[in-house]
Formats: sequence, C-alpha cells, structure tokens
Amino acid sequence: MRHLKGNQPSKRLPDGTLPDPQVMTQRTATGSWRVAAVDFPPAQAVLAINLQAIDQEMAAIRSIFVLVISGILLLIAGGAWGLSGNALHPIRKLTSAIQQVTVTGLDQRVPIGTGDLEFVELIQVFNQMLERLSRSFKQASRFSADAAHELKTPLAILQGELEHTLQHTEPGSPMQQSLSTLLDEVSRLNSIVRKLLLLSLADAGQISLHKVEVNLSTLLTVIVEDIELSAPHLEVQTHLPADLAVWGDLDLLTQLLQNLISNAIKYNLANGWIRIAGHQQGTNVQITITNASRPIPLPDRERIFDRFYRGDPARTRKVEGIGLGLSLSREIARAHSGDLTLDPTPPGQTRFTLVLPGRVEASDTITPSKNL
Repeated sequence: MRHLKGNQPSKRLPDGTLPDPQVMTQRTATGSWRVAAVDFPPAQAVLAINLQAIDQEMAAIRSIFVLVISGILLLIAGGAWGLSGNALHPIRKLTSAIQQVTVTGLDQRVPIGTGDLEFVELIQVFNQMLERLSRSFKQASRFSADAAHELKTPLAILQGELEHTLQHTEPGSPMQQSLSTLLDEVSRLNSIVRKLLLLSLADAGQISLHKVEVNLSTLLTVIVEDIELSAPHLEVQTHLPADLAVWGDLDLLTQLLQNLISNAIKYNLANGWIRIAGHQQGTNVQITITNASRPIPLPDRERIFDRFYRGDPARTRKVEGIGLGLSLSREIARAHSGDLTLDPTPPGQTRFTLVLPGRVEASDTITPSKNL
C-alpha cells in the first residue's frame, strides 16, 4: 500500500506497541471519505469510510425514530383521551343535568350507570338535592296559590259589603270617606292577590294561555288614549306600524303593557315625556317604552325585576305600588316565549324592551287553553 499524502511512517514504540493511527478526511470525486492509516513497516494499513453513506444511514435511522416516536405519542394521546373521556362521562351527565335544573326541570335525575362506580355517591347526593329542591318548591308554590285562592273569596265579600254600605252612607260624611279609603285598600289587596296567583302559576310553569291574534298596535293606541286622560301633563310620542300582530293571551298582554305604561307614568318627571315605538324584527315583534326619569342606580337596575323590590325609598316613597308589576310583566312575556329587559340608556331616561314572537302562519295550529 502506498503512503497517504502528508503522512509520516509510523515507527514502533520502545515497548513494541504501534502508535495511534493517523486520521484525516479526504474529498474525492466519489464524495468525502474518513481515512485512518497505521504503519506496519515495511507495510501500511489504510481504512476508508464513505461519509455520505453514513449520513444517509443516519438520516434513515432518524426518520424511523421520528415515525416510531410520533406513532407512540399518538397512541398515548388517543389512549389518554379515551380514558379521560370515559372517566369524565359521569361529570358530563351531571353538568347536563345541572343545566336543565329550572323551575320546570326539577324532576330531572341523573341515572347511575355500571361504569359510574367512582361517582355513585356524588350522583346520589345530587339526585337527593334535586328531590329536596323539587319538594320545597312545590310546597312553596302550592302555598302561594292556595293562599291567593283562599284570600279571593273573603276579599270579594268584603269589597261587596263596603260598596253596599257606601251606597247608603251620607255623601261627604266622614263615614263615607273612611269607607272609600277602606274600599281602595281592599281593591289594592285584590290586585296583590291576583298578581301573586299569576306569579305562583308562572313559578310552576302553569300559566294557562288562551291564544288569539292580538294587534299590539291597536292595543297600544287604546292605552295611549288612556294616558292622555290620566296624565295630561306628559308628552306622549308614538311610532307604531299599522299591524304588529302576535299570537297571545289578550288579557295577559294587556296587563303587561298597562304595567309598563303605568311604570312609565309613575316614575316620570314633572312635565316629562313617554315614547312608545314598535317594529318587526325578523320573526319577532319588538316594543320599546321609554320615559323621562331620574337616573336608576346600578344596584336598583340589577334588582328591578325582583318581587316586592321598589328600589331607593327616597325615589319611591311617593309612588304607589307594591313592586310586583315588572316581575309579573316579565313572567307574562316569558310565558309567551318572549322576554322583557331594561336597556342601558343615556342619563335622564329609562327604557324597557318587550320582545314577543310574531304572528304564526295560518297553517300553524294553536290549541286554545282555558284562560286564567
């Protein structure tokens, strides 16, 4: 073998061992080579390895490792996903059941499956809680409804007796004034009882609707005429299309709108104004009632639909009412698959928006039910 260029002949060391090989990299027409040479005088041994072949083998090994590791990671991720999904299945059932816990959904129960052994106690506690809630709610609703029903008869008798006695009392006498005051209070109690009865039915999801076609434009026009008689000091502006029709209970929708108008009159400013507007919005009918008013504090805005809540006493002490009108109005709207909201407005005004489903097509069937 020939000596490599630049290599010096290797000589044996004094102890007879050979020196370390000479290592270098050579570039040729066929690629780069890693060369190691060792002298065995009078001969020389040379070993050469093609670096390109090694690089190709290493690249292949890397590709294999990437594919294998990726596959293993995918298998691990899939297994973890399956195990976690199976473990969280009872939690998802609980979440779904909790989302369905409403006034009309307290009878929901979470079934206990064979794979839910780890969550049996939690599911049992949750079902027991629903059972207690359902029982307590039914008792409260039944009490409210029964109390309202029981009060109706004595109040009706009391009102009749007061009216009869008032007719036989000397006009202008102190007795007549006292009886008139008592009659007003009895009428107020009758109104409270009717509202409480409706609210108890709403809580139980049992408001019975006698649905007919109701033209809200015509209904609001009649109410506006009443405003001009009862509150002539207020400026009333209306913007109502000729035919804003919905399917609903005429008496309940009339009560809803009267409550909103009454609220706008009670909490208006001296020489203030009321604006009533309506329009069709897609398949819904939207009515907005805006009035001039003092600013409503944020805590009052958040609780304005609470029952018997009348806000700041300084703001409401001269205003008649018991704090049930807005709550009842919203329940009536929701019983019609609509809603009633208090909108954000600039200072100095208050606006309520009523949204109701529009009139259904003639082909749709509505089964009237017994009216309240």
